[in-house]
Amino acid sequence: MAKTTKSKALVPAGQRKTSVMRKAATVAAAPATDGTLLPILGSELAVAKLIGVGGDVTREGGVVLVTGRAYATRARVVPAEEIFYDQAARPDGKGPWLGEADKISWRDGASGYDCIMLRNTDNGFLCGYVGIPKDHPLWGWDANAVPPDIGIDVHGGLTYSRLCEEGPSPTRRLAVEARRICHVTLRPAVYHPVEHATDHRVEDSHAWWFGFSCDHAYDLIPNARPNSSGSKSSELGRIYRDDAYVVRETVALAAQLRAIAEGDAAPARDGAPPPLGLDPRRGGGRG
Repeated sequence: MAKTTKSKALVPAGQRKTSVMRKAATVAAAPATDGTLLPILGSELAVAKLIGVGGDVTREGGVVLVTGRAYATRARVVPAEEIFYDQAARPDGKGPWLGEADKISWRDGASGYDCIMLRNTDNGFLCGYVGIPKDHPLWGWDANAVPPDIGIDVHGGLTYSRLCEEGPSPTRRLAVEARRICHVTLRPAVYHPVEHATDHRVEDSHAWWFGFSCDHAYDLIPNARPNSSGSKSSELGRIYRDDAYVVRETVALAAQLRAIAEGDAAPARDGAPPPLGLDPRRGGGRG
């Protein structure tokens, strides 16, 4: 079994660092009330997904960060630590993505692993990521090298494997944070510390992330070009994999990775397994 600490050509184009965001000073964090959120987010659907009271909202150019609120999909409430709305990643036109966040970072309570839902900036589809600690048996493994029989069953198979991406320094830029795949670093006056029941969290920059993407055959890709593999005009019955689906698959991936670390069998899934035949060109998982 090959092991590597570098994973090349696995980063979706829409998730690379970019300088296209408008330069603008960060607006100081304001209390996240319905009165402040609606004018900033511009969507009652988006505000309705933010559960609870309190928290803060910060804006920089076309990016909005909400902290201190949970996030609701149609299936569950996610104990989010960060909720980003990224104008550059927002899909065109009307669709089931209306009101969805473009990045959610949270810690899965069952596995203790950090999780991310992230939208591909170019094409508008969602991806899911789970960070594992350095003592995990799959730490440093290339996604393509993980054997199919090891027990990972996720939408389309694993398509991403990499260390935490470097963050903006010395000052925080929301446009970078909104697309960065790394665990949340709790910082005074910016983040809200959260109490957790388990102690498996990765607290340094050595988390190794595995991820999957929803741009396979039978996936509806919001910004797909005409005649592309994910075109909305295709005769195939493509389905948009929404935030509820991607959060579910991310939590399932976290549970499977935790079971591998413990040497246990993967726990039963919440809901149906991902569809078969997602993309015959890619191996791994059920894809």
